[in-house]
Amino acid sequence: MKKVVLIIALFLSCISFAQESYKYIIIPSQFSFFTETNKYGLNELTKSFFQSEGLEVYYDNEKFPDELSKNRCLTLYANAVESNTMFLTKIHFEIKDCTNKVLLKSELATSREKQYKVAYTQTFRQALSSLKGKINFKNVDAIEKIEVVETPKEVVEVSKNEIISNTGAANTLFAIPIVNGYKLVNDKPETIFILKKTSADNIFIAQKDSKSGVLMKKSSGWFFEYYEGDKLFSEKVEVKF
Repeated sequence: MKKVVLIIALFLSCISFAQESYKYIIIPSQFSFFTETNKYGLNELTKSFFQSEGLEVYYDNEKFPDELSKNRCLTLYANAVESNTMFLTKIHFEIKDCTNKVLLKSELATSREKQYKVAYTQTFRQALSSLKGKINFKNVDAIEKIEVVETPKEVVEVSKNEIISNTGAANTLFAIPIVNGYKLVNDKPETIFILKKTSADNIFIAQKDSKSGVLMKKSSGWFFEYYEGDKLFSEKVEVKF
């Protein structure tokens, strides 16, 4: 017997998440292994490289644009990591997102030059050059818009026995506000869900990896519901807002 009329199907047919490439990148004004800013001109060298890759670059002590000040997940973060030995200067770069997740590492650049300025300039250039053309990540932590596509005004009815339950992860997720919604992170922290607000307080449009659906509150808790083919899955989610 048909019991439930699901809003879910309508949401899934008309919503697509826009994943925009990163626009900004923040770099240190002073690298941690130096005692002064822009030592050997390396911070300017780093800034110039990322500008050549099409990014808006800011030092970490600069005034940011309003949209970036309000949402630090709009930007990437780049830093140089030193692992010198007695006879080698060794540098690599790490590119991270706002959850401190490493998205990309450069190759490890080395130099045997005894003059520090020459050695660091060589290794910085080599490490940065290895990143060329690779900084094109899609930003799923700071989704700003939802593209709406017209669909027939039809509500799909499904029977209760067509719902496949999935208890999902037992660990509690934590809600962090983003533009027009939340991201749900675990304790590492890794982003597990992106949620977008709807007109109902207890329903969010939800994205988890490649799965699109809704997160809705029922009497027994929050559930992520989505379709795979013609089967509806319902996954319980422990979340703290």
